[in-house]
Amino acid sequence: MKIGVFVSVVAGQKGFENNVSGHIQVPLRSIEELRKAGHEVHLITNEFGPDRSLPFCLDKDMDIHFVSDSRDRKGILERKSRQGKGISKFKLLRQVKEIKRICKNQNLDVLHLYGYNRTAHLAGGLKLFGLKTPVFVTIFGTFFPERFSFLTQRLWNRIDGIFTATDYVKNNLKAEGLKVKQIKHGVIRDLVEENEGATVKPKHRVLFWRDMTVENGADVALAAYENLATSYPEIEFTFAVRPHWAPIEGVDEIASKYDNITVHYFPYKSGITMPKLLMESFCVVMPIRRMSIDPQLVIAETLATGIPVIATDQRSNPEFIVEGETGFLVPIGDIDATTKALDAILSDTANAIEMGNKAKADIASRWNWNSYAVELVEAYNTVLL
Repeated sequence: MKIGVFVSVVAGQKGFENNVSGHIQVPLRSIEELRKAGHEVHLITNEFGPDRSLPFCLDKDMDIHFVSDSRDRKGILERKSRQGKGISKFKLLRQVKEIKRICKNQNLDVLHLYGYNRTAHLAGGLKLFGLKTPVFVTIFGTFFPERFSFLTQRLWNRIDGIFTATDYVKNNLKAEGLKVKQIKHGVIRDLVEENEGATVKPKHRVLFWRDMTVENGADVALAAYENLATSYPEIEFTFAVRPHWAPIEGVDEIASKYDNITVHYFPYKSGITMPKLLMESFCVVMPIRRMSIDPQLVIAETLATGIPVIATDQRSNPEFIVEGETGFLVPIGDIDATTKALDAILSDTANAIEMGNKAKADIASRWNWNSYAVELVEAYNTVLL
């Protein structure tokens, strides 16, 4: 089968080729699984300028087709336009024509798009403007109610098949009257394998590894760290973060007051890697306020590494964290609950290690790639046959 996979933005800011967002990781791994199953896959993505580059994880022999980018988005270290803004109608029409041309010239059997609501609108628009190739969409997260829903609903209904990985997104789509098939995928990064046999010290830390923002709950993690730092002087309370355009303030000042609160900024110093930091951790603190994708891959990757997670009780998080067994779920923005959960883990580190073992086994059994490609192709065939 000849399959086209559209991902709006694959290229990232130069210097961040190993820092690949989940909405890119999932389709790239999907392509890999489909190719391993014997299918011919073509990646379709937006063109990019000299300030961006393709991720290192992209196969060098991949068939890639570039189309016009209808959006105005900036780099990782800056954000001068909002995600929902900056659409050029002229560029969008050109993009539609170019995707249609690729589908025809490459004689694709199906076109599979990965993204959010606007990606679904593009998929429906392609059908509206005469694309004959069956179109499928994998939805990472939903944003309802939609503006101009009386129009966008018609675009959604033109899609030949809608997929998602989590119950949370599936239920949101069904609530809008849309037919959706749940196809679970696995974890992309194997952080133990990435460590490549490097020396790992015995567990002695707690880790936060997201952008240092209010949206990610960095302020909650910082407060919990400060609450417990003196109670557990043998524990290193660690932030491992990359530069961001809107970080919380006061982190370095608080870290300077405590010998066991440390901050590592990407690119990390020699000898410091994310797999090493993670494998030396009793748990990861991830009190995210605003999730960008379901599932939040950083949570799944941490659990799959065998590390319990403290995360917010929202959206798809309860589908991954088994409360009290593989981690803890806390209310959004609740410093006291986060502190208590972290204290519970650090007060019984032997149990924390056992929680991590359970987490690794649980994720491996429920979230894997074993049948992903097969389920996708079966869904394609319901339209093709």
